[in-house]
Amino acid sequence: MRARLAAMAAPRDTDDPELAALRAVLRDQALMAHVTANVDRWPPLTEEQRDTIASLWPPPTR
Repeated sequence: MRARLAAMAAPRDTDDPELAALRAVLRDQALMAHVTANVDRWPPLTEEQRDTIASLWPPPTR
């Protein structure tokens, strides 16, 4: 994707919508990799923490 971004950036205006969308995708991927790496280092949740988080969501509707 980075090579595609470099190839697209050379001949195009900086406000090209397709170029902006590709930059956003790359930025989102980098952000998710950073978040995932940090979350993976956290200790597992306790049962009480799981219950607290679960109580934040409304019950499913049918």
